[in-house]
Amino acid sequence: MDKFLYFTDGDTIDAAADMACYPLSSFLGFTVDASDAVSVGMKFVSAVTGPGATTEIDTVSLVITSGKHKKVVESICKAINAATFDDNSGFIVVCDALASVFADADITGCAITHDS
Repeated sequence: MDKFLYFTDGDTIDAAADMACYPLSSFLGFTVDASDAVSVGMKFVSAVTGPGATTEIDTVSLVITSGKHKKVVESICKAINAATFDDNSGFIVVCDALASVFADADITGCAITHDS
């Protein structure tokens, strides 16, 4: 059984990029732009397939406290490894800006881009 990573951008969930939930098996890794001190990217195999799909990669860009990249990545990895099916069905909230629930206190929001 797969674990799932959950994200909301803080807006009401009424548009395609307001919420995403990916199986851990589709997670490709973390990214960061060397000049960007306030974000960490998470790449996933795209939920968008078929006609119109271009890169087949979705990106969740986490907004973080400046310079806290390593701490945020460590916290997400710990949350993934700590999640069990007995206590939470493998459901891991990374960034639920709508409910103000985050995998790390230095995550403040996110932007979800499908098939980018």
